[in-house]
Amino acid sequence: MYIISKLFTYLFLPPAIFIWSLIIAGFVSKKFKIVFISLGVIFYLLSIKPITNILLKPLENIHITKNQANTIVVLSGGSNPNDILKTYPDAFKRLTYAIMLAKQTNLPLIFTGGGIKQPNEAQNAKNDINLFEKIFNFKIKTYYETKAINTIENAKFTMNLIKQYHLSKKIYLVTSAYHMKRSIMIFKHFGFIVIPKPVGYLYEDNYNFYDYLPNIMNFTNSYKAIHEYFGILSLILRGYNLGNIF
Repeated sequence: MYIISKLFTYLFLPPAIFIWSLIIAGFVSKKFKIVFISLGVIFYLLSIKPITNILLKPLENIHITKNQANTIVVLSGGSNPNDILKTYPDAFKRLTYAIMLAKQTNLPLIFTGGGIKQPNEAQNAKNDINLFEKIFNFKIKTYYETKAINTIENAKFTMNLIKQYHLSKKIYLVTSAYHMKRSIMIFKHFGFIVIPKPVGYLYEDNYNFYDYLPNIMNFTNSYKAIHEYFGILSLILRGYNLGNIF
C-alpha cells in the first residue's frame, strides 16, 4: 500500500498530472506536437531532484569563513499573523538560527523586512523572538527594520538603521542558502562587510527511485533557483558587482 500511495502521489497529483497531460496532448495534436511535448519534458525535468540539484548547487556552494562580525542581520521571508509561530517555515529557520547566533555571540540582532500586509513581518518576527526569550529565559538586543519589501530595500534601510544606532556594518548575514549569493551582492553594494551565515540548504546529493519522478517540492525548489539566477542577472545589468561569489 505504501508503494501504491507513493506512486499515486508522484504520477497523478500536480505537477505530474500536468506533465502527462502535456505529453499526451503532444502525441494527439497535429499542429503543436513539438510545443506540447517540449513543455511536458521541461516541466518533468524541473520537477525531479537531479535537475533541481544542478540548479541549486552553484547557489548554495557558499564559502564559509571563521571571520568575526559585530552585528547580525537576518532577512525576512514572509509571515502569517494567524499562526502561533508567525514567521513562515523558511523565515522561521532563518530567525531561529539568527537568535541562536545572537545568544552565542552576544551581538545585536537586526531583523529586516516589513512587507505589504499588516501586521507587518517585523511585528510578527518580534512576536516570535519575544516568545523565545520568554520560554527560554534569555534576552538579546534586537532592532527591527520595518519598511523593506525586497532584498535591495533590506540592505538600503538596514544601512540607515546601522547609521542611526551607530552599529557596525561588519555583519553576519543570515538568510536561506539559495538566496545568499544575491543577498551578498546587494549588501556589499550598500557598503556592508558581509560574513555569510546561510541556513535552510535545499541541495541534497543522495538519490532514490522516487527522486526521478515529478514532485511539487522539486519543482518549487527549481523555481526558487531560477528566480535567484534572474535576480542576479538583473543586478548585473543594473551595475552591481558580481565579485567572486561563484
